[in-house]
Amino acid sequence: MGTPDTRLIYSGTVQGLFHLSLNGKLSPAARNELRDAGLDLDQDLLPAYAITTWLKCLDIVLRDVWPDKERDEAWRLLGHALIEGLTSTMLGRVMVAAARAMGPRQSLSQFNRAFRGSDNYVELRLTERSPGVCELWINDILDRTHYYVGILEASMKMMGAPGARVMVLRREPPSCVFLIEWKV
Repeated sequence: MGTPDTRLIYSGTVQGLFHLSLNGKLSPAARNELRDAGLDLDQDLLPAYAITTWLKCLDIVLRDVWPDKERDEAWRLLGHALIEGLTSTMLGRVMVAAARAMGPRQSLSQFNRAFRGSDNYVELRLTERSPGVCELWINDILDRTHYYVGILEASMKMMGAPGARVMVLRREPPSCVFLIEWKV
């Protein structure tokens, strides 16, 4: 018997995506599927959700909200939606103001702390290559490269980074290295 998967997504992340960003956008059928998968949006959220539940729920959202989009594009849009929801909270608005005041480089250096508030497994390492160019290593992207591209794109926009671009530099499953560029 294998070791149980202990990766968790915290309720603040679930709330940001499902209660704020996707509020009113999910069909009744999708809400039923989410309930069957372990996320009942009509009940109080649990403190945390197993990664397997989270991934099932994300797949349900992709099929329901972006059925006509290419899968990679739908994942990217879902990453944008997550950041939209997280930055819609009172704490999120404070974080946006702080990120804009600090600028992209300093804000990126705080990403590991921000991600650790969302789950219990993601670790990040930032390497500055030159002004306006950084590499960001993420230890486990759940084989959802475009989801994380969307998260990073939306985060850079939220920081006010002009001309920001996010690209996959290299995959090292389960990790990935992203190249993040912006105009300085």
